[in-house]
Amino acid sequence: MNRKKLIFSMLKEMQEGKSLSRLDYSLDLQTWGELALLLKNEEYATGIAVAYGDNGVAEVSMSSAKITMKGLNFLEENSMWAKAYKTAKEARDWFKI
Repeated sequence: MNRKKLIFSMLKEMQEGKSLSRLDYSLDLQTWGELALLLKNEEYATGIAVAYGDNGVAEVSMSSAKITMKGLNFLEENSMWAKAYKTAKEARDWFKI
């Protein structure tokens, strides 16, 4: 799994005002939580919350996630992916490219 491509896709979806769902990416809850924390901790996005239970990540909330200037810079720095991402029909198709 290419985490940078995942981050790019998630930020692109945020930038376009779309909601994010781990099911769109076919990810388990633990991986989704790790990516959400990465977005938050690297300050690529705000409005992200991760709750933990006895077995690790219990819930991830990104319903109010917003891309930050740092996130926009990430998209610009990785702009070579933009054209390929645009042609993908669904988020999960992006990882096959």
